[in-house]
This record gives sequence, C-alpha cells and structure tokens, in this order.
Amino acid sequence: MTRFENSDAPSLPKKILRQFLLACGGALVVFAFFFGVFANSLDTEAGDVPAADGIVVFTGTASARISAGLDMLARGKGQRLLISGVYADQNFDTILTMAPPGLDKLACCLDLDYVAKDTRENAHETAFWAEVHGYKSLIIVTSAHHVPRAYLEMRRTMPAIRLSAYPVVPENVRIDAWWRYSGTFALLLGEYVRYIWALTGLPVFT
Repeated sequence: MTRFENSDAPSLPKKILRQFLLACGGALVVFAFFFGVFANSLDTEAGDVPAADGIVVFTGTASARISAGLDMLARGKGQRLLISGVYADQNFDTILTMAPPGLDKLACCLDLDYVAKDTRENAHETAFWAEVHGYKSLIIVTSAHHVPRAYLEMRRTMPAIRLSAYPVVPENVRIDAWWRYSGTFALLLGEYVRYIWALTGLPVFT
C-alpha cells in the first residue's frame, strides 16, 4: 500500500498559526514605522501664524494652552477667543489669572465652552461658535502632539473654514527626543492610537 501524504509537512492548524503570526509581525512593523513618522513630524515651533477671525483653544489639562490663546488674543491675532472643553470648576476669573500681566480686561472677547468632552465635540462646538459669529478663519491652539487629531476633526467638521495651528509644548514633554523619555513616548503613542482611531471616523474616545 502506497502512502502519498507527506508526514513532514506542517498540519493545517500550524500553517494558519504561522501565517497569523507573520501577519501580526508585519502589522506591528508597519505600526511602529508610521508611529515613528508621526512622532518625528510633529511641529513644535510656534511660529507667527497669520491673524484670523477667531482663536480656539482645546484645553485638555494644560494651562499653557490657555495662556497661549489669551496672549494671541491680546496681540490681536483674532477678534474673539473660544476656550473649548472648560472644566466645571473654572470660570472667567480663574481663566483670566492665566493671562499675561496687565491683560485682565480680555473677558469682553472671551467665550467658554463647558459642553465639549473630547476632541470631536471640541470641533462641533467650535463650528457652532464660528457660525454664530460668521467666522471664516480660525487659529487652533493646542498641544503639539494633539495638533494632527485636532486639525483632522476641525477640517472634517468645517471644511470651508481656513485653519491655522499654533502648537504648544508643555514643559515636561520632550518631543525633540521622545524615544529617550518613557513619559513622552507613552504620551505620543497614546495620541497616535487616538489619531488612527479618529481617521476611521468611528465613535471617539478622549
């Protein structure tokens, strides 16, 4: 009796497992490559952005963003400033303590949004604010690592608005050498995952 099967050939489950592991390895390499591209392409230079109709700050937990937005408003970079995603314990008085010295009269041109809880809601609330005031151009003020996702959501929500970005780099974030600092590495990795998720258009997480 002749046997035609090859006893040395791997079984079907082993083939499937090998192909699965190869696919996972390839996906991991692609993920790591584009994460490096993302991290190295972040703009950390807050240049002299052109003036716009309005300025919007996506707050997060960084007061440096609010201070930068207030400074831009004081320098006439926009007619009004919207701070989107303000925490419940903050008000005009607490916000204005972050303004440059001698500029405590900015409340006349300051709007606070308590509704937005994530970046996509920031964009929607900003779109409503811009429509109310008839604005056609905006400056986005947010952390440097958050700019790509914020810009994506803003462009998706307001395709006809001219947008400029003003990146803010917190003192404890070392984007220039992100691979050397575990805290910065984790921060950028988390933001990269959020950015990829935002690209899909699926329900967001903050």
